[in-house]
Amino acid sequence: MKTTCKNCTKEFKGKFCPKCGQKANTERITLRQVFQEARRHVFHFDQGFTYTMRELLLRPGHTIREYTEGQRVNHIKPLKFMLWATAIGFLIFHYSGLDQEMATKLVQQQKSSNQFAQNFSQKTIAFIMGHPSVMLFSMVPVIAFSSWLLFRRKGYNYAEHFVLNTYLMGELSLASIFTFPISKIISSQTTTTWPMTMFSLSLWLGYFGWGYRQFFQTPKGIWPWVKAGLAIFIGYLLLILLISVLVIITVTLFRGQLEGWVKGG
Repeated sequence: MKTTCKNCTKEFKGKFCPKCGQKANTERITLRQVFQEARRHVFHFDQGFTYTMRELLLRPGHTIREYTEGQRVNHIKPLKFMLWATAIGFLIFHYSGLDQEMATKLVQQQKSSNQFAQNFSQKTIAFIMGHPSVMLFSMVPVIAFSSWLLFRRKGYNYAEHFVLNTYLMGELSLASIFTFPISKIISSQTTTTWPMTMFSLSLWLGYFGWGYRQFFQTPKGIWPWVKAGLAIFIGYLLLILLISVLVIITVTLFRGQLEGWVKGG
């Protein structure tokens, strides 16, 4: 029996129109259908996101090693996981007011006799605090490079180190859901950012060290945590160096435009 396509009016037999590809049977739109489409295409992390989040919470290194070895069907991809994780973390960070508190304290710590440098620093801090995922995504490649150098004898390539650190960074972003009350208390007790920085660093060292020890299957001891600290430290220094070079080049080439930017133009 022939069907007339409701999209291009061509008559055909079968389940799909041979001219435009539309389904022969197009049902009436319902709310259930709308929500299913939204879940699949707009909020597509479903079971993969929650499964990966749980596994990274309970056995991070083993989970990521199994993923690199091919057990991937139940997991959300690393970059997509980190994208959603940082988005959730940022919402917590923003609605708790911590982003504004940190930005204010960082600005107060910046002391410079050069007005342009002072204004440029304030604008940069405001941008970073408004887009924390940019900073986190920038850190992953350099930390991955550091861990690759420190664990190169283990035989994993740079891409596998990138996956390792992407998953770990994403899970840490989700940890803000549980740690932001502590962060809020620490932030309210001081006028500087150092206590918050040390608290965050302790979480990073603990989780990265645990993840590295499981992933590389190293014997029990402090070395995974030492190397985790070095990977974060070296990666952070490399990122600061790259940003500094970029800022110097940008200021040198576009000083006029930047002066308008820092003045709010």
